[in-house]
Amino acid sequence: MFYRVDYVFAVLGAGFLIGLFTGRWTLRFEAAQLARAYYGAVLTLLTLSSIRLTIFLMLGHGPAWAGVISDLSELLYGALFGIAVRRDDRRELLLDRAVISALAITIAVTFASAGLGKAFAMTPMHEFFAQSGYPDAFLRFIIVAEVLGALAMLIPCAVPAALAGLGIDMFGAVLTHIHNGDPLNDSTGAIAMLLHLGVFSVLWERSRMAATASLKGPLLRVAAAALICLLLAGAGGFLIRHRDQARVPMAALRP
Repeated sequence: MFYRVDYVFAVLGAGFLIGLFTGRWTLRFEAAQLARAYYGAVLTLLTLSSIRLTIFLMLGHGPAWAGVISDLSELLYGALFGIAVRRDDRRELLLDRAVISALAITIAVTFASAGLGKAFAMTPMHEFFAQSGYPDAFLRFIIVAEVLGALAMLIPCAVPAALAGLGIDMFGAVLTHIHNGDPLNDSTGAIAMLLHLGVFSVLWERSRMAATASLKGPLLRVAAAALICLLLAGAGGFLIRHRDQARVPMAALRP
């Protein structure tokens, strides 16, 4: 897979168009049937992705079909919303428990994989965090936070806190790359996950409202939460770098 922002959004857009053009064919199926089919397809791809991660952790390199799984997942994700546009019962489809569960599990597996990947690649991660001005303790904190956040996505009452924490994590990743002067493509994974977190947050909020309620409320609340997460990520990164840098001259003064 080419880790480029434009490529990721192109795959999502292609999936959306596929869903849009095939959406009329899906009208013969009820929303609940499509939701269950989506859930099954997502679990299949996540199982393959987990196998790929296991092989990578054991051998140090992944199979050649690793990128295909990621692309199929993004195509399927885009197709879901393309199909929804074609249907009058789009609310029932997107807010079906099977769809919400599939999206939550996808986010959970993605972050758990990211945390484990960092844990098994400490040397390059240590170098990146050091380059970014972060101490080793912060790297360990991020690993634990991503794994715990992934687990929290599977517990309904903990989902809002998980979304907030993972959102701060991903905004922090983007801001760190900007601080380092890295190209935009280095933030591809974080940007894609911010999109997934944002969409899921809106659907999660909407699923807990009356059927006649407006979508404006969830959108505004998620936008406000995203802004707060962005500010917290920026402030947190600045304080951690500043605190770590301030320790160096203090240590030098000790006999």
